[in-house]
Amino acid sequence: MARAAIIVESPTKARTIKGFVGRKFVVLSSKGHIKDLPKSRLGVDIENRFEPEYIVIHDKRKDLKELKERLKKVDTLYLACDPDREGEAIAFHLAEELRDNREIKRILFHEVTPEAIEQAIASPGEIDMAMVDAHRARRVLDRLVGYYISPLLWKIVKGGLSAGRVQSVALRLICEREEEIENFKPQPYWLITAVFGKDGEEFSAQLIEIDGERRRWESDDVRRVRKILKGGGFLVSEFRTSTKSVSPPPPFITSTLQQAAVTVYGFSAQKTMQIAQSLYEGVNLPDGRIGLITYMRTDSTRVAEKALKELRQRISRSYGKEYLSPKVRIFKDRKTAQGAHEAIRPTSIKRTPEEIKDFLSKDQLKLYTLIYYRFLASQMADAEYEVKEVLIKKEGLLFKASGIRPIFAGYQKIATKDRLEPIPLPDFEVGDEVKLIKGIYEKKKTQPPPRYSEASLIKKLEQNGIGRPSTYAKIISTLFQRRYVQKKRKVLHPTELGRTVHAILIKHFAEIFAIPYTAKIEVELDKVEERKKNWRDVVAQFYDPLIKQVKSCEEDFENLKAKLLGQTKKTCPVCGREMVIRMGRYGKFYACSGFPGCRYTESMEYEEVDKTCPKCGTKLVIRYGKRGRFLSCPRYPECRHTEPFEIDTPCPICGGKMIEQTFHSSVYYRCRECNYKTSELPEKEE
Repeated sequence: MARAAIIVESPTKARTIKGFVGRKFVVLSSKGHIKDLPKSRLGVDIENRFEPEYIVIHDKRKDLKELKERLKKVDTLYLACDPDREGEAIAFHLAEELRDNREIKRILFHEVTPEAIEQAIASPGEIDMAMVDAHRARRVLDRLVGYYISPLLWKIVKGGLSAGRVQSVALRLICEREEEIENFKPQPYWLITAVFGKDGEEFSAQLIEIDGERRRWESDDVRRVRKILKGGGFLVSEFRTSTKSVSPPPPFITSTLQQAAVTVYGFSAQKTMQIAQSLYEGVNLPDGRIGLITYMRTDSTRVAEKALKELRQRISRSYGKEYLSPKVRIFKDRKTAQGAHEAIRPTSIKRTPEEIKDFLSKDQLKLYTLIYYRFLASQMADAEYEVKEVLIKKEGLLFKASGIRPIFAGYQKIATKDRLEPIPLPDFEVGDEVKLIKGIYEKKKTQPPPRYSEASLIKKLEQNGIGRPSTYAKIISTLFQRRYVQKKRKVLHPTELGRTVHAILIKHFAEIFAIPYTAKIEVELDKVEERKKNWRDVVAQFYDPLIKQVKSCEEDFENLKAKLLGQTKKTCPVCGREMVIRMGRYGKFYACSGFPGCRYTESMEYEEVDKTCPKCGTKLVIRYGKRGRFLSCPRYPECRHTEPFEIDTPCPICGGKMIEQTFHSSVYYRCRECNYKTSELPEKEE
């Protein structure tokens, strides 16, 4: 019998490692966390300096019992959980439950390959208690927020709602952006372009100055420019030619991988992490099962020296020395990055996507291709462009034209989407006169800031130090699960419920859910991990303002509820009782105060459509349900007629009628005739 065992979190990763170590080790899986705070109570002893009460998770009791049975004849246990706070906490709890007079060793690896596992086993360490404390602090902080604030939402709005320490900050960003868009007042302005000619070549130049002033152009400016453009006399005042170098981006980290996958393939952050996890834990190839990428939860662009050497050799052999960066590129990380981690890269640059495509699912191949070529490009030479700029003057007007021409592809030989489109521009001498062909005047309006997509929200969170690589996907998926946010045309919209929750949180917990304060807590947690702060002190400095604000909210409870939900002047058409405002799964609605005796409800805000109910002749209204917008008879429940919500754009395939539907918080459009589906609103023909 084996006298040593390895435990990892995932059964998939356990199967991969088993293929490396054979009979030398028993390889088992904990299937994630085995201990957590209790669900039915706070589970944090406030009086005893926030001591957490971790218990074995109810659903994991059977798994833990099986682990103990399998380990009866094992005297050395290697804990090989993921190399981050979450993994360290799991390792600590496993050690607590499975020690039983056996030797416990902690091993770390950032890729699931035979070499990495062999090296980790040869140089085991101890459980990092600083990382365990950092995880403990985060878990306690999150529990305090959930335990004290969520019940307030239940009382004011409805049961089942939650307030998360970081999730609520993300919701705040989305809601505040929505308010910016609603309050935005567009300002008109003009773009003025002149088309000139020289030696038979035409080029466009933008008006950038009038009398030395740069601003948005108004109608008066257009009138003046029209007069000046009538004559000739356009002279070149300056002409410059330069070389522009474009460097490749660094290898992926968690946030940039999620952003790229959303942009290129439309993958959600959660889907991206699930696919990346499968690539990391192992895929069956002809020569055995092996992990294809390094650990996917990382905020560092560091690359191991061995991997760098292999990469640079590959570039030189496959593309030629001229495509290799002259010096090894070292990319700068953020101050908060975990330097011990590596960037997300292929475990072997020899495994090209083309060679292993038959062994991957379509989505795995897409993500692996993205990771592979991003890593390959990172050590390639810069792309080189020739850039020309010409300034043209006349009577206080200054026009600027730019041209660009590729000289050397560099890394863009493989990163074709990064290539800059060539713009032809002739050569000039200062004093040359150019011929005006025409003026172009475009009236524009200033645009509000765009709504966040998953990609831009992750970027915003990362830039502001909110959350960490392991939390971005969970933050966004929680917003969807709670129905605080929905996705329409690839961007995030707050729901009525989300905006109501945000209004309560910001009124009484603005400081707790402020970006700088949340970012400061993340920094404090990092200091715990670096052994610079005690985790209990970090929790204490958060707890005091939290309790103060909770008490303030409790004192204002009735006033808050009256503002958000309360009485109306409407009467129930069924029984005549007064109608009240309630909050449901899809937002506010009117309900009969005689519930449950009378179950009449009606949408709080609905608009009539130019269509009548085929059963009773009443004009139909738009309502909202779990599948999005639909048409309904307003006389419900007397008349129960409903029908899908049709959009006024025909199907681009067959010309049939398209309907709008919602699935998993995303809006899509389906043809009723040919069943064609799309997430993009079809363009309406003029």
